[in-house]
Amino acid sequence: GFLFHSAFCGSTLLTRALSHRGAAMGLSEPVLLNDVVGFRRRGAEPRAVARLADLATRALGRPFAMGEKIVVKPSNVVNPLAELLLALRPESPALFLYAPLETFLISVARKGLPCRLWVRELLAGYLRDGFVALGFEAEDYFRQTDLQVAAVGWLAQHACFHRLAAKVGPGRIRSLDANVMTAQPFVAISAAARHLGIALDSQAVEGIVSGPSFSRHSKSGQSFSPESRTAEYAAAREAYGTEIDLVVDWAGKVAANAGISLDGPSPLVDQA
Repeated sequence: GFLFHSAFCGSTLLTRALSHRGAAMGLSEPVLLNDVVGFRRRGAEPRAVARLADLATRALGRPFAMGEKIVVKPSNVVNPLAELLLALRPESPALFLYAPLETFLISVARKGLPCRLWVRELLAGYLRDGFVALGFEAEDYFRQTDLQVAAVGWLAQHACFHRLAAKVGPGRIRSLDANVMTAQPFVAISAAARHLGIALDSQAVEGIVSGPSFSRHSKSGQSFSPESRTAEYAAAREAYGTEIDLVVDWAGKVAANAGISLDGPSPLVDQA
């Protein structure tokens, strides 16, 4: 199965949570798929890219233990190849994990200059891939703020997965709001496991939710809690609120003009 994501949404946490001995093994952002993107960007012919992607997904899909499922979480740079990957592996379900736009922008703002540079680098790659169709001219992006650029990349990803869900069917591609996952971890992990074909009973899910996956920071390994996350985001929201409000309003208008929903396609968990 594939776990696609829009960045800063707990994708590493979810990958680790689904990695349960005897049931599934999660592969987080394997460089092999990034290499396929690089091969394509260096001018490789589409057939050659498809052959390499086929070999890559075959290699990544080999289980580490008998009976275990493999969950591959590609990097964001791989999202323009999502349609190809799903076509090559027609038996594989996919989950699109995302943070709501405002939450995503708060993450970008609070991570500082390196992250603001990263969203520009990501968009530059997406433009090269022909992945962005929002009605802007190429030079328009130079006039946009960092958070506008971040929002453009976020919108491009949502447009992609809504289009794919409509093409391959909502039963194959589902989406999960990261805020819902944080608020309802047992429900979210159970639903994600069912969708990806991972055999986790309620006892196993209880152990995952009460274990280190949800009590330690997925990157640093330090103790972390939903309350800590809420406090950090509230501080960043207060510091960058004016900029975030302006960009959220602007992005909403861009999305409406381009016909892009700000919600994920075919939600895995009821967001009510």
